[in-house]
Amino acid sequence: MNIKKLPKSIGVLLLFFFSSLLQLIPIKLFHLDINQITGNQQLLLTIFSDSILLLILGIIYFKSLKEDFKKIKGNFYSMMDTGIKYWLIGLIVMMISNIIIGLFITQAQAGNEEGVQEMIHSSGILSIIAVGILAPVIEELTFRKAFKEVFPNPILFVLLSGLIFGGLHVVLSLNSYWDLFYIIPYSSLGIAFGYIYQKTDNIYASILMHMFHNTALTILSLMGGAMILL
Repeated sequence: MNIKKLPKSIGVLLLFFFSSLLQLIPIKLFHLDINQITGNQQLLLTIFSDSILLLILGIIYFKSLKEDFKKIKGNFYSMMDTGIKYWLIGLIVMMISNIIIGLFITQAQAGNEEGVQEMIHSSGILSIIAVGILAPVIEELTFRKAFKEVFPNPILFVLLSGLIFGGLHVVLSLNSYWDLFYIIPYSSLGIAFGYIYQKTDNIYASILMHMFHNTALTILSLMGGAMILL
């Protein structure tokens, strides 16, 4: 463990957890009633707080992000080839584990997924910005960049960043202990993104794959919702 980097990474995690408090600024400024906030308003509030958080993270990791950008320009296709390969593995594990949980552990519910789906169908364009663009960048900087600096051991980094990433997606919307089984599908993608970063040593590789994954699922969800409405 790199003790010198630990305070910085803890600070990034705290920023991630408490960034939603930034939403109080427009809520107070525009005198919004918290109990009557619409789906569109919630998306706008999320985009507001995420944009400020991303700006702060960009300042914190500016030098590293600049160096990684130069590297990916010269090795874009090879890095994306690696990214797609391990994303597909993570996606397959996620799908299989979701099917098994759905068939044999019927008490479990993906509370986080329900919340995301509700937000997505509030506004297509805003949800793509929030879920498909901002969230992946923030999550990769928080759970991959910050963790890799503290845990130089490749196996430890990939497992810890993936499991904590997956665990938080479930625990923060936990309805029952059965829901904990959904840590498996969420962590499979987290581990895949972590391995992509470890393999390429470039944060943009995992960011781009995470963005692709979220944006694709958001568009598919919107299309599915449109088909149901028709």
